[in-house]
Amino acid sequence: MSTAYRKKSRIKQIATILLCLSGACCATGAGAQGIERGYFTQAEKLFTQKRYYEAIQYYEKYLGAEKSISSRATPFAVQKKVKGKSNLNPHNEAVYHLAESYRLCNNYAKAEKWYKEASAFSAGAYPECLYWYGVTLRANKKYDEAVTAFTAFRESYKTMDRLLTGADRELENLQFIKAELSKSKEAFSVSPLHNTNNTSAYAMSAASENKIVFTSINETSSGSGQPGQYTAGLYQGELSAGTIEHKEKLAVPEVKSLHQGLAAFNRRRDKMLFTQWAENNGVKTSAIYRSEKTDTGWSKPVKLGDPVNIDGFNSTQPFITDDGKYLLFSSDRPGGVGKYDIWYATLDSNLNALLVTNTGNIVNTAEDEMSPSYHQASRTLLYSSNGLIGMGGFDVFAAKGDFQLSNWEKPYNAGSPVNSSKDDLYYISTDEDNLWNTGIFSSDRASECCLDMFTVKQENAQFISGIVADCATGQPIAGATLTVTDPKHGGKILYSQKTIEGGMYKFQLRNTSRFDIRAENEGYEPNIANYTVHFDTGNYVMENEVICLRLIVKDKDHPLQNRLDGIIESATLAKFSYNKSSLGNGSLAQLDSLIAFMHDNPASVIEIGGYTDSKGSDAYNIQLAQKRVDACIRYLVKHGIDASRLVGKAYGECCPLEPEMINGIDNPAARQRNRRVEYKIVE
Repeated sequence: MSTAYRKKSRIKQIATILLCLSGACCATGAGAQGIERGYFTQAEKLFTQKRYYEAIQYYEKYLGAEKSISSRATPFAVQKKVKGKSNLNPHNEAVYHLAESYRLCNNYAKAEKWYKEASAFSAGAYPECLYWYGVTLRANKKYDEAVTAFTAFRESYKTMDRLLTGADRELENLQFIKAELSKSKEAFSVSPLHNTNNTSAYAMSAASENKIVFTSINETSSGSGQPGQYTAGLYQGELSAGTIEHKEKLAVPEVKSLHQGLAAFNRRRDKMLFTQWAENNGVKTSAIYRSEKTDTGWSKPVKLGDPVNIDGFNSTQPFITDDGKYLLFSSDRPGGVGKYDIWYATLDSNLNALLVTNTGNIVNTAEDEMSPSYHQASRTLLYSSNGLIGMGGFDVFAAKGDFQLSNWEKPYNAGSPVNSSKDDLYYISTDEDNLWNTGIFSSDRASECCLDMFTVKQENAQFISGIVADCATGQPIAGATLTVTDPKHGGKILYSQKTIEGGMYKFQLRNTSRFDIRAENEGYEPNIANYTVHFDTGNYVMENEVICLRLIVKDKDHPLQNRLDGIIESATLAKFSYNKSSLGNGSLAQLDSLIAFMHDNPASVIEIGGYTDSKGSDAYNIQLAQKRVDACIRYLVKHGIDASRLVGKAYGECCPLEPEMINGIDNPAARQRNRRVEYKIVE
């Protein structure tokens, strides 16, 4: 909440706010010096109140008016004494506080100019100036100058505190940046996620397969001709070719004084947790709320109680794991390691938090950790930190770990170009199989102040090769047609070709975790093979993959078995992703063929047998196999097959089609083939 909102608040208001008050300031003084004093006094008041956007207007007016006065030797020039400043110089104060105001509004480009001027002032009067000057130089990608500034700060600053340790960390950051930028090839490509409404959009979460929910800052009219209020709210839209389309307000009841942001949903998408926060005198207070889907939108938000929210402290940025068992969030509650830490709570089936646990000092630092998410398949925690070595500001980090044991490996930096010299937050992996394959995150790298969303794609390739052969004889089939489709995107055709001599085929895909291969040839039953591939980085190679086709055989002596054998390869009805029991699009053709057969042969009885790979305990695999059997039987019954003609049996990890370990090396392709449901004629 705090990082995201301070970046977006009152974006357009900067240019126009408080102009109507300037006349009152002018009237308070006599002549030019009175005008100057009025601007300075009002600016200092706003700065003290942490109203930095407004303060900027008056500091700029003061310094602009100052240029028109030839001499600064006025009674106003020596106004009061401040510790470390023998005589307070309003000009110096205005310059330094203007730099601070721009920095605290995250406008590093303009802050740099004023810090540069202030760095020539007395180090005793402004001891922190060189540190923040270095921060702005690093944010503005002036890395060599930043090294000079931080080095000078370390030599002049004598207090052992967070700034001195921060300077050491910034110098390490700059070394890390140099190493990242020296890489010959970047591991990712990053592109802006465009918004057709041309308004703010950040902190995305998925709400359904075709819609996303995100946070946006929008102006609400005051109805009096004056500038309206800028409020953060939850919006939904559709992702299409790198653009957010059809943006609309999420129908969540609002409280006038509260902002809303970063939603998380349960698996059924009918319950939502999100952050609501208020800002008073520059201080933000946040808490996590709950709402449930209704016929007309969403119910009135209800604030979660203990243990998620604790009075007097902030909880924000919820994320619910895909299995619905854990809630991740960021909080400054007691018992943490630093300022804002990453915490997680176990959830019951109704989304109620039972116990809250800190992720510990391997994940958390003395600074801030924000915007957590979790990638289920790779068991990886994703979050942003400004307390670990990185590119500067908030960087995206990843740490593999286990919630039950609260055991996390040392986090690693996602590197450039996912991370930049500014703030990078809210990383969500959009590939359920592979952590870094595709994702969306928020960054202010392309803006003077504000977060925008970006898409990321890993630079990888999948090289697939094999042969098409006759199931009975094993002889290769040349001239067979192969069609490769994407089951995640409605069966979109990715590639098509014919096998060459020797029945060989090969093709290359990019950023593809799942694909189906349909092989067909005249005189043979078509066969569809489903694949899920796992890769951490770089390329994936799958070689010698055999797809076999069965001849269409008409044998009057054995019509039942021959017709059934022709439905699919190896009597497999459906294949499944790791730890999943839902039917994919690639399985429906085989199931539909079995439905047609059973309608044509009303006396037939079929056994539906479920299998898993060897991951997991025997008891768990029997349960998972039964769920897969149940999914197939439900589909068959739904399409008119009487349940009495179906015999379901869970075999678990029994009877693998292929060995899952070869010479001590894991064989993911075999595990994929072993996760299946098969049919067998009973009578």
